[in-house]
Amino acid sequence: MALNTFFQDFNIRKTFSQFKKYKSFLGIDLGSSSLKVVQLKKERERPILETYGELSLAKYGMDGQTGRSVRIIEDKMSEALKDLIKESQVTAKQATVSIPIKDSFLTTIEMPDLSKAELHEAVPFEARKYIPIPMSEVEIDWWVLPPQSREMKAASPGSGKKKLLSIILAAVPKEVIAKYRSILKDSGIEVSAFEIEVFAFARASIKEDFGSILLMDMGAATTKISIADGGVIRSSHSFDRGGQELTLALSQSMGIDFERAEILKRQAGLLKKPENEGVASILETLFEYSSSEGERFLIDWKRKGGRAISRVLIGGGGALLPGAKDALIKSYGVEVDMINPFYKVVYPPFLEPALKEIGPSFVNAVGLALREF
Repeated sequence: MALNTFFQDFNIRKTFSQFKKYKSFLGIDLGSSSLKVVQLKKERERPILETYGELSLAKYGMDGQTGRSVRIIEDKMSEALKDLIKESQVTAKQATVSIPIKDSFLTTIEMPDLSKAELHEAVPFEARKYIPIPMSEVEIDWWVLPPQSREMKAASPGSGKKKLLSIILAAVPKEVIAKYRSILKDSGIEVSAFEIEVFAFARASIKEDFGSILLMDMGAATTKISIADGGVIRSSHSFDRGGQELTLALSQSMGIDFERAEILKRQAGLLKKPENEGVASILETLFEYSSSEGERFLIDWKRKGGRAISRVLIGGGGALLPGAKDALIKSYGVEVDMINPFYKVVYPPFLEPALKEIGPSFVNAVGLALREF
């Protein structure tokens, strides 16, 4: 079974299916602290927003507290998804579903300049060198990346260098795919495609070829960082630090419960106002860890010949932290933009304030729904 092509249109190109003119497309983002859905309708080749919704998993799992990663069994996840589908008045019966990067394996490899048929034979064989579990236990997919300018120059006539192809290789354990299929089936939804979350994030974020961009998806339990160059994802990395770490630090340092700490974090953030200075000081040290992790990622990217980034795009619930944007500008020295994924979608004007406010949290869900556009 193929993974329904993880990489179909994960760059900024668009394709359209004329026979699907009025079909609805559903994106389901299975986060660690909440679930999100976005349903779009294709009409005159435009994505029209039909419905969207978010549901906290706090009451469905163990140690459930809003804003915190929740341990949850499959039955409870299905129950939560059913509730969200009902409350959001979702009508679509098929969906594109996110695969967390922590449940997948993603890397870039180099291959000789072979024909398409030869690559189909060679890539699975080469993948054995990179994937840490038996090939019989995973589903793989891959995509040949368009060359960067430096690669084209290196392989130009007379350069004396043999042309190599850069390929993104993805693998997901079959047991992970089976688990998510079961959750969706029990919720009354058929999976039309799975997609690793970083590609959905990129699809909803990139407006045009801005050069080399750092994408940051700041979730509750993890932060995912990726490089998009030439409109395509070329490298990704994740680490187990997210918004809940900031809340826990506040809770422990100030002797308050998690819920109160979450409210304080969202209100004060990193803004060093006199009344918030204590909160900002606690959060600043932990937030700097995410920035430094991104800096190390960029150093490795440049060491491998990548271009310097021209800007940073941030999304996920953690991007809403007051002062986060300014702190990242200070760290990276480039323009930092908060992502509003709904810019690609047609919706009633009265929804503008609400969608702008929640946009960063819905990047993955919107990107998944946009997969067929």
